[in-house]
Amino acid sequence: MVRRVQQAMGIPVIVEVCDAEVDESAIDRAFQWLGFVDRTFSTYVPDSEISMINAGELALSDAHSAVRSVLSRCERLRRETLGYFDIVAAAKRTLGGGSRRAIDPSGFVKGWAIEGAGRILAQAGVRNYSVNAGGDVCLSGSPPGLGGWRVGVQHPSERMAVAAVLELSRGAVATSGAYERGSHIVDPHTGQPPEGVLSVTITGSDLATVDAYATAAYAMGRRGAEWAARLQGHGAIVIFDDERIAYSQGVERHLRGVGPQAEIDGRMNDRDKQGVRAWRAA
Repeated sequence: MVRRVQQAMGIPVIVEVCDAEVDESAIDRAFQWLGFVDRTFSTYVPDSEISMINAGELALSDAHSAVRSVLSRCERLRRETLGYFDIVAAAKRTLGGGSRRAIDPSGFVKGWAIEGAGRILAQAGVRNYSVNAGGDVCLSGSPPGLGGWRVGVQHPSERMAVAAVLELSRGAVATSGAYERGSHIVDPHTGQPPEGVLSVTITGSDLATVDAYATAAYAMGRRGAEWAARLQGHGAIVIFDDERIAYSQGVERHLRGVGPQAEIDGRMNDRDKQGVRAWRAA
């Protein structure tokens, strides 16, 4: 097993590979890709293409093809999420607004970048891997002796507690909530923090998409739970502000523990189900 941790996009990124033989140059290429993404998309790097677009120094038509592709996908997601995933609204929060129509695609780019790193590993023949960036995870296969990778969802109000444990052999998991950064996600329609929820976790096949969906569902507040439950091919875990935990039918088969006492090596039992409910979209 090879485990490597490096800073990328301002956070520690953990790559774990459990194949019997590992070509570590594939891991090198994965981190090189993350470096390219950071240099190109960061709103904190003055000469990144996103910063230059926001400063009026670079026309979108002259931007890298990856930038044009990402911004196009962000616009489709804005429409799909009824405007709750909005990179213009995100820029007003992170960049302080202003008269220029700034953009901040970070809510999509992190998941997109990590998904790309996983794709680099897969193209190199890696079968069993996990790439984790601040709780947003893409994975394939499993560690030795397990049926999949165990992913713990941090409890939003109990720093050392795990709210749920998922087991997946392929796919992606993303969580949005207040956590350490406070109320950094707001309802783009009102500019106010959402009410009724502490966090939203979405599972699916593509980390870039589930990251955006988790942001949108959290921004919707309490009604985001029902919206998330209707997402075809996805699952959701929602922690409400009264600390009730709800999970959708789409995530149920991956659950191995629920509640603040969930154990990373446990299985669901009656203790776990206290204060937890399953729900389905109407």
